[in-house]
Parts: sequence; C-alpha cells; structure tokens
Amino acid sequence: MLRLRGGAGTAEISTLGAEPHSLRDCTGHELLWQAGPQWRRHAPILFPIVGRVPGDTITVDGATFPMTQHGFARDLEWDVVEVDDASATLRLRDSDETRARYPFAFELTARYAIDDEGLATTYEVLNSGETPMPVSIGSHPAFAWPLEPGAAKTDHVVVFDHDEPAPIRRLDHTLVLPDPQPTPLDGSTLRLDPALFAIDAVVMDQVASGGLRYLAPSGRGIRMTWDDVFDVFVVWSRPTGADLLCLEPCVGGAAPVDFAGELRDKPGVRTVAPGEALTAGYRIDPLVPGRPSARS
Repeated sequence: MLRLRGGAGTAEISTLGAEPHSLRDCTGHELLWQAGPQWRRHAPILFPIVGRVPGDTITVDGATFPMTQHGFARDLEWDVVEVDDASATLRLRDSDETRARYPFAFELTARYAIDDEGLATTYEVLNSGETPMPVSIGSHPAFAWPLEPGAAKTDHVVVFDHDEPAPIRRLDHTLVLPDPQPTPLDGSTLRLDPALFAIDAVVMDQVASGGLRYLAPSGRGIRMTWDDVFDVFVVWSRPTGADLLCLEPCVGGAAPVDFAGELRDKPGVRTVAPGEALTAGYRIDPLVPGRPSARS
C-alpha cells in the first residue's frame, strides 16, 4: 500500500489494480467506501473497456476474446514507477496474459498526487504497438453514503456545475437499454435516494458538466472535476442496497444490449494510433465544514 500525504489529507493506493483504498480529509474523516460483502472494491480503474459487452466477449478483426465487465486492469498487479510523500505513479504493461484477452500492446499509467486542495488522478494509455488500438477507460470511485454517521441517505445531494436536462440511459443486466429515459435531476441537482438505483445505474451519456459537489447536510463532501475527454458520467449504488455511492467519469460506457460488432465500433470507444496516447484526468477535493476551498 502506497501512502500519500498532503495539505488536503491522505490517500492510500494499492499496487493491485492501482486502486485507491482510502481518501481522508484534513480532519482524518474517511470519504471512500471501505469495501464489504455488498461490494468488495473501493475505486477501481476500468480498462480496456467500461461496463460490459454481450457474452463477455470482444471481437477484434473477426477474432473473439474473453472480456469480463470493466476489463482486467483492476485485477492485476501494477509496477510502481515513482513514489514520494505526496505522489505515486504506477504502470501496467501488456503481457501474455492480457494479450490473450486484448490483443494490443499498451502502457497504462496512473498518477496520483495530493496537494493542498485534494487528490489529482491522471491516466495515460499509450499504444506501444503497431496497429490502431480501440480502448475505453474510466474511474469507479465509491464514496461513503451516508458521508457522516447519523446522516440520512436521502438528505444527501449531488449538484452538477450545470443543469443536466438530457435524457439518461438505464441498464438491463449491465448492458444499455435502447430507449432513453427522462433525467431524474431537478436542474443541476440529483437528490439521492436508494430507490433511484432499483434499476441499477444512472448513465449520463450527454453530460454537460465538468464538475459536481457531493454533499451531506452538514456541507461535508467532495468536489469532483474532470477533463472533457470523459464523455460519460455514471452514478451508481447497489440495487440491493449498500452504504456507497459511485461517481464515475468514463471514456465510453457499457455496450447496448444488442451490440454484436467489432470492439472499435462499440459506442464511446476511442482509437489510439500507434505511438500515441490517450490522457484523461480528474480531481477529488474534500469539502470540510467551516474550511474554505478554492475549488468549491
């Protein structure tokens, strides 16, 4: 476990999956879900796909390969490239194991850095091969819900930077249903309720904002901002109930229920040319009652 410390608080990053396991604000208050039987992860990296594909199989140039939900990066050990008190860089390279599932040469780098405001995360996907590489990448951080002991879940809100009038998508067994649904947001505000997730995630594939605040009644919470390369935003909690709320900036999303084409044709997939890289970053800045934040 790599332990980082800065003015905004502390973070712990596992070398398994390069996954954050802890993010505490400057008062020591834990913001991330601490795993449990309802969901045994904290904040996994989604690569080389986001979501699921029909039959857990991708097709590349007519050949099929097994690919489980959200890909394999979250389940593999990463190399530590560089680490100091406030930052860490980890890397995953292709191997015989990955090429049996995803026939491309790549270097996936994740960099975490804590400053006086919060935790910055940057992903870089380098195509180190000789053929164009179709890829998606996303982040799946799970935050505590409720954020504070004794606070009601239904008193929490997610407030986006802009109004979000566009229809959303819903899922059928983790695949995207064909018909868009009316947004559950009231202007820019999503009022949280466990019933919101009875039919799984809220998938915003026309998200207008580049940031949000997730807030408890006291004002404790997080400010999240993301690069515009992220074109899908997902809000999720366990339909069966769990004390977690996932806020997920993604490049691409789950496949439509009837998708049967090449991976490069999957909606939202980006193609990275040989020798080039796809870079995407986002921030999580803790919001502490009574403490001003330059990014709030």
